[in-house]
Amino acid sequence: MRILRTLVKYFSCFSLLTSVSVTAQEDKWNSITLDNDLFIGDDSGYSNGLRYSYYKSNDAGLVEPGLLNYSMLWSLDLTHVKASYKASTFGQSIVTPRDIRVSEEQPNDVPYSGLMSFTQILVIDHGNYADRVSSTLGIIGPNSGAENTQKVIHKLTGSDIPKGWKYQLGNEFVFQFSRGRAWRTWASQSDNFDLVTGYDLKIGTLESSVSWGGMMRYGRDMALTYSSALLNDDRASNPVNINGGWFFYAGIEGRYMHNIIFLDGNTFKDSPSIDYPPFQFNGVFGFTYAWEEISISIAINNIDVFASSSNNEDIKEYGSFTLLWRL
Repeated sequence: MRILRTLVKYFSCFSLLTSVSVTAQEDKWNSITLDNDLFIGDDSGYSNGLRYSYYKSNDAGLVEPGLLNYSMLWSLDLTHVKASYKASTFGQSIVTPRDIRVSEEQPNDVPYSGLMSFTQILVIDHGNYADRVSSTLGIIGPNSGAENTQKVIHKLTGSDIPKGWKYQLGNEFVFQFSRGRAWRTWASQSDNFDLVTGYDLKIGTLESSVSWGGMMRYGRDMALTYSSALLNDDRASNPVNINGGWFFYAGIEGRYMHNIIFLDGNTFKDSPSIDYPPFQFNGVFGFTYAWEEISISIAINNIDVFASSSNNEDIKEYGSFTLLWRL
């Protein structure tokens, strides 16, 4: 009976989506996001990321989900939807040890690795809370093309050429499913200052973790943009503003990490790896501004608040810049 009820709920959700998508008015956006730890004066750990995203938003109802999100629709409330948006993101991420000039293996530092991935995110705003589901598929290892990308970029910029890529993680197909929720817990009387709290659960070979935290924001048109805090937990995107207005934000989260392939190494075979504390506290600080047709977002991410990673506290931190424009 439980299986039958689940199937009925799933197909009911599908029917609802089909009927809504026929009449929904959807806005379309593109974005380019560049992550780089050189933005904060370092070149180790999460070294570089470049991603293209295609957004569709509906400020009056439910947007049709991406194909990868259908497997998680059972966890969402698809009724009383105030607004929604989705993002399909294709990108590459590069992770390196602190000293890329060393040609030998560095067993006490982060291993070389590259990821080529495709992610689909769906965010639904119910007014007093917002939900997010996210699904990622990708390839890690030499087939990601990360080695050639980094060497070309460093040659063009006159930076040190990395010499240890022969010790990178091996080729492996990876996946990740993520489920999050955010609440606009508090707002000032003038509505230009608020607190957004939330949680996120990830399961997969890419990463499995649970996190919780809060974000303080100051700006304009805050009620329309609080759900963008849900994008902060995915490197596939950054908090962006597609509803007008602007805001500064600063947040902190606690996270329990069960596995993360960039540090644990390959799932099914021996590979370089590094120990790390499973409990971590990370911070973020950023700014986003939207004009009528263009939006920008600038942030410093994964700030190790209590230096819980010991002598490797800086390997997680990186800066990011997102440019988003309406189609």
